[in-house]
Parts: sequence; C-alpha cells; structure tokens
Amino acid sequence: MKNISLFQVIVMTVSGFLLIIGLVVFALRGGSFSSTSVGSVTIWGTLDGPTVQSALNTIRQSNKTLSQVSYVEKDPATYESDLINAIAAGTPPDLFLLPQNDIAQFSNKVQVIPYSSISQSTFDSTYIDESQLYLTPSGTMALPLLVDPLVMYWNRDLFATAGIPLPPSHWSEMLADAPRLTVIDQTSTIKRSAAALGFWSNVTNAKEIFATLVMQAGDPIVSQKNSLATPVFGTNPSGATEVPAEAALRFYTDFVDPSKTVYSWNRSQPLARDAFTAGETAMYFGFASEEQTLLGSNPNLRADVALMPQVDGSGVSITYGKLIGFAIPRGAANVTGAVTVAGALTGATDAALFANAFHLPPARRDLLQQAPANDPAMLVFMQSALISRGFVDPNPTATDSVFRTMVESVVSGAQTPADAVSAGAQKFAQLFPQQ
Repeated sequence: MKNISLFQVIVMTVSGFLLIIGLVVFALRGGSFSSTSVGSVTIWGTLDGPTVQSALNTIRQSNKTLSQVSYVEKDPATYESDLINAIAAGTPPDLFLLPQNDIAQFSNKVQVIPYSSISQSTFDSTYIDESQLYLTPSGTMALPLLVDPLVMYWNRDLFATAGIPLPPSHWSEMLADAPRLTVIDQTSTIKRSAAALGFWSNVTNAKEIFATLVMQAGDPIVSQKNSLATPVFGTNPSGATEVPAEAALRFYTDFVDPSKTVYSWNRSQPLARDAFTAGETAMYFGFASEEQTLLGSNPNLRADVALMPQVDGSGVSITYGKLIGFAIPRGAANVTGAVTVAGALTGATDAALFANAFHLPPARRDLLQQAPANDPAMLVFMQSALISRGFVDPNPTATDSVFRTMVESVVSGAQTPADAVSAGAQKFAQLFPQQ
C-alpha cells in the first residue's frame, strides 16, 4: 500500500469532520440538503421491506435527494453474521440498522460520531433515555430511530368475569388479581391463567420480562458509567435489604409454585402468546410490535393494552425497550451519502413517517409529544417509550442461557434464588472483556 501524505490525512480528517457536522445538524433540525442527489446508498436491516419502501417512497416526494436510496431486508437469523462478513470483506452496506442487542458485537465495526460534533447533553435532550446505550467514551455509535417497548396486553372479558374493572398498574395489584383470574379444576389442571410467568421455554419474551423485573428492582444489569459498559448484575447498587436480582427471581418463579396463591402457570401450558390469543390467559407481556398480529389473530378476543406494571413506591418507572438506530459501518463506500441519509431519516419529519409506518414510537423526545388522540394504544406505546430501558448485552444467546439456568434451577428446587443469582452473576460477568 502506498504511503498517505500528511496533506491527504488532514484533508480526509477535515472532510470527515464536516460530514459528521452536517449529519448532526440535519438530524436535530430535520432540515433538507440542497444537493440533487446523495448517490447510491444501500441500507441493511431486519425491518419489514415493503413497509420501509413505502415510507421511503413517501419521503422521496418531498426530498428528491434520496432518489437512489435502497433498502435490503435481511434475515434476522443471519443478520449479524452477514454484516460482520461484509465488513470484513470490505463490501458493507452504506448504512445499517443497529439494534441495541448488537451494540457490543459492533462496537469496533462502526464509525462513531464524536462528541465534538454532537455533545452528550444535546444527544440526551433529543433522544429517549434508552438511547444512551449507543454512547461510547468518544461519541455515539448510531442515531436512534424507533423503540419497541414491552407492554401489557389484557383480556377485557376475563377481567370483567373476575369482577376486576382495570388492569394492574403495580405488581402488588397483580398479586391480588392473580387468584381471581386463575381457574384450577379439581384435577389441579390450570384451565385459565392470570399470566404466563415462572418458566422459560413456554413464556414468550421471558428474557425481556425478567430483565424488566430486575431493572425495576434497582439493578441496571450493566452500568454505563463514563459510557463504559460494566456488568453489575447480581449486585445491590440500591442498598436494599435484598439483592434486587434475587427479589426479581423470587417474584418471577412464584407463579409456578403450586403452594403460592399466585400459582397460575406450569410446564404443561402452551406458549404464552398462543394461550393469550386463545383467550386462556388474562395478561400477556409483549412488545408494541406484536399488537396487530396479537389482537388480529382471534376476532372474538376483546383485549387492550396498558403500561407494564411497576414496583410499589419506586420513584422510577421502567420497562424493557428494543431500540434501533442508523449506524455507518467501517468501510462504507458512500460515506457522504450515508451521513446525509442517516440525518434525513432520523430528522423529526422523516422519523415521524417511519413511526407511523410501523406503528411504533419514535426515539425522538419531540415526537413523543404528538400522540394521536384517536389511538389509545399508541399513547401507551409512547408513554412506554419514555420509560424504556435496556442494557449492553455482551452475547444475547449466552445471557439468555444464564438467565434461563437461574430460573430453572430455582423452579426445580436445585438452588435458592440467592444461590442462583450468585452463580448467574459470575457467569454473566465472564461474558464481558476483562478490563
């Protein structure tokens, strides 16, 4: 390779800096560039292709600079490996959608936007709190677009039959409602369940539900002090009398203990989502993105959506959220076009179009003030977006296994919640690079 002159280095550095400045200004103000085209820009992601194309077609009507933007829907099962292989081969897309689950895997494979271009205070005031997951010691890995929060779906008929007028807003209320909503026959068979909690394999979204309980209890799972990800799962940062993760694990597994009044689930139950759509479970903890398929699968199902229950007396409300944003991979062929497109699509106007297209809340704070009055579900989704949290996951598959082992060891009686958390915390910490 030929040596690069000092002049070339300076030019490239200044050019890159100016491009990032343009991106940030565009994203925060939602403006438009005067150029007629940004060239060919390819975006990879796992969002539904036809829906993205429809949104892009609408956006192009008012922004002709995006005429050569294309989107490639990738298989979620191979998305991460496809991206890593493309980056390694020097043939990555110009932009890609980075979900928060993949932050750790791509921390050294993206072009970070430095704090000299967008300060952390400006970033924090523009995007929801969960967006801080993208922050690094030197800048942000991505510009946030959408968030898919965990919410509670509830069966209006089952609640009415049990004489309960409203869904629980706190877990203590759910504990009181569970015995009234659960129906167990003389053979000890659960005929109707309050909620699917306690096991892992037949509880849809088990990992995210458990993570929500842990974070609500006061354990952030991973600390990002000074933008550095450090495992804290299983510790007691809140100074409570009981380790937060132990309290969360005990609460979660109580629902499969036949000796408890809240017993409402067991290993023989169907998949939680199927049980809810069949009208056999009163509450289902699912994501906003599940609304249309969930409520449309059974025409006789009268269900509604509410915020995730919270811990009594806690001054902070929390639910889990799946965050997604635009990132620029290392080796992108059209960086100029990439920064322009990323800025446009995360600006206020276009981000709102994407939010409407996917019926999901945007990651921008200013847009969360515009919930439609005739869409109560979206109002809940937007409220949930504001309290959405997550954690930098070092290895989604491995951490799922750690949490699952903890739950199953307690359910089987092999370990107490304290012992299970202690063992799980050690395994969880080992998944992080040793600092």
